[in-house]
Amino acid sequence: MKWILKILSVDPYKVTCVWNDNVIRVIDLEDFLKIKSKNPKDSYVQLINEKRFREVKCDGTTLYWEKGITMKDVDGTLKPAPLDIDPDVLFEMTLSDRKRKTKRTLV
Repeated sequence: MKWILKILSVDPYKVTCVWNDNVIRVIDLEDFLKIKSKNPKDSYVQLINEKRFREVKCDGTTLYWEKGITMKDVDGTLKPAPLDIDPDVLFEMTLSDRKRKTKRTLV
């Protein structure tokens, strides 16, 4: 299983990360967000806004955006929660981008 250790840089819809195998890969989320933006009710639509996209964080496993969704707590109250993307999905996005030669190994 792959996971993200840290973010190195953030560009419009691209995040350069160090993965748990110490390889640096660029995750290009542009196509993902274009697909998600076709449904205005999709939680990921907010990430089309470049300022919001740049608020991305890493928890040592995956990428997330604070207060990206609302979830119902066990007592029934609605609370803000992070919007994240499965690290395996993010890893697959880096593999489809090999032609850009975005893969480097940390020394």
